[in-house]
Amino acid sequence: MHKVSAEQASDILSRPIRINGLTIRNRMVLGPMAANGPTADGHASDQTIAFLEERARGGVGLIILGGMVSTQRGWDESRFRPVLRTDRDEFIPALAKAVTAVHALGVPIIAEIAPGFGRMGVPSADRPIISASPLNLVMKSSPMMLVPGGEMTTPMPREATVAEIKGYETEMVASAVRLKTAGFDGIEIAAMMSYFLASFLSPRTNWRTDDYGGSVENRARIVVDMVRAIREQVGPDFVIGLRIAANDYMPDGQGPEGFLDIALEIEKAGIDYVALVYGCYEALDVTPDADGANLIENGEARYFRERLSVPVMMGGLHDPTLAAAAVEEGHTDLVMLARPLLADPGYAGKVTGRRIEDIVRCDRNGTCIKRLATGMPIRCTRNDRMGRESRKPGAIPPIDRILKAPIEEIALKALGSKTLMNVAGKFMTTPD
Repeated sequence: MHKVSAEQASDILSRPIRINGLTIRNRMVLGPMAANGPTADGHASDQTIAFLEERARGGVGLIILGGMVSTQRGWDESRFRPVLRTDRDEFIPALAKAVTAVHALGVPIIAEIAPGFGRMGVPSADRPIISASPLNLVMKSSPMMLVPGGEMTTPMPREATVAEIKGYETEMVASAVRLKTAGFDGIEIAAMMSYFLASFLSPRTNWRTDDYGGSVENRARIVVDMVRAIREQVGPDFVIGLRIAANDYMPDGQGPEGFLDIALEIEKAGIDYVALVYGCYEALDVTPDADGANLIENGEARYFRERLSVPVMMGGLHDPTLAAAAVEEGHTDLVMLARPLLADPGYAGKVTGRRIEDIVRCDRNGTCIKRLATGMPIRCTRNDRMGRESRKPGAIPPIDRILKAPIEEIALKALGSKTLMNVAGKFMTTPD
């Protein structure tokens, strides 16, 4: 990969692009994260709005709002509670306020939706977790996620019935319609990592012998049917995106060729872009290098970009000069920024304003994800305002935060200890 200067990076990443009929003013996207600060019962909150406003004001071209579930079952089986809900009409007014706030700053916003967590879900006595096939998940410790004893096995899921699959399809369509009503510019279907939809896409996790297993067409069917049904309800101009793995990085898994075949099948159904992720929860020990250069050098994103007819997004590139080179060389059309925009909400504006040297860089120490995994509010060691955007400067924190903060800090310092790791392991594996 050739190097680009800071000035060239600013020019490249400032170029507008269209997705369907939507104009994106630059190539930098706030990627989906469960960092939205919703209410305990799943409504968008003042903190949700403030978090999004700060990133929109900071200059991103597009926001993808993640951390959302589209079904009651998805809410019930979630391992983490900072989750927004779209499964009932009552959640739409608060989401509409968030959309209005983002649109007022000239930024389009898309909602990432998922029906359920599949093998990553938490079962209860009367609600088993479901997946394409009965295969559980073995998660290993990584710099991003500490696991007791170095390895953890999740509960065994039950094979989803056709009726459950069809039920999820109906609920995803209803969720998409609600989100269009709320003013969103589009939706993104989350079919990645080790969640429910992802389990259908690879032969490693899908052993079915019915219409949802076997061939590429059958393994893609669940998402294809969702896309077609959503498109019929929302019309041609509403953006529909797909988030999918470029490679699951499992020894017996599926590589870029297999996932591209799935993406091409889904593309026929009417998607408008593909967002690529790398790996799955079973491959957390295989992570991008410090600047993400290996994600470019392996050529996986370009493999998709050259064969798909819709725009491609990729993440993992914290360095704007590397991200710009990836765009310039045809590896991707847009770059998704998650942790970099926790550390510096103004990242995109500094890039377009030729102030790259002023960016506060993510230190990649994983504090944000470790806090999420142990049920704490997400914070950032490089940005004291992260998670507190709705508070006025100088305001006294809520009493519950004053009481909990010292305990959380002690817990974080002890993250490597057996005691806390056992607590984290229980949080990750036991039923409700």
